[in-house]
Amino acid sequence: MYVFIFIKDDDGFQDVPLHIKVTSSFHSKIKQTIEGSYSEAFCLYPENVIFLIKERLLKHSSCVNEFYANIAFLLSHELRHFQQSYFLEDRIFIMLQDYNPDYVTELLKGQIDCDGLHWSEQDAYSYSLWFVTKHREAITKIFQLEDWLFFFGCHIEIDYEKEWKRYKRKLTFVDQVIWTIKDLFWKRNMLI
Repeated sequence: MYVFIFIKDDDGFQDVPLHIKVTSSFHSKIKQTIEGSYSEAFCLYPENVIFLIKERLLKHSSCVNEFYANIAFLLSHELRHFQQSYFLEDRIFIMLQDYNPDYVTELLKGQIDCDGLHWSEQDAYSYSLWFVTKHREAITKIFQLEDWLFFFGCHIEIDYEKEWKRYKRKLTFVDQVIWTIKDLFWKRNMLI
């Protein structure tokens, strides 16, 4: 498994090799991101994982403290998406079919709050808030932060298996039967 974490700045990527095999659709998204026309963060499971984090999210930080604290928050957020994919395996693709990649715009406009986020984002924001709060002293020391910041976060516990059952009920009868059989042999990976 290869893990690539790209942080893109306004000048774009310089000579970034792609040493992974991906579908043409996924490769197109990578190229669009590198060219600056596609800015969503996403991951692919199981063979390869790519996190694409828009550097502008960090660039608009109001101070150095906010910049470095946001790095810890954003990386923990994206790594939580990886954990979701690792736990759910191929189920993740079914469970992300109703994912809205434009949710940040809706958040900023006040159209949705934590309760209106997709389950995967509720979980990732909850995890990130827990992570930066738990490791506050270490993050402050590592990045030499002068003060601590408020982070957007949720306090919503997500039961992955319950969510999976909800999505599975929406599948066709044949697919439900297939996934019920697959679920019998599902060796659930541990979540942290």
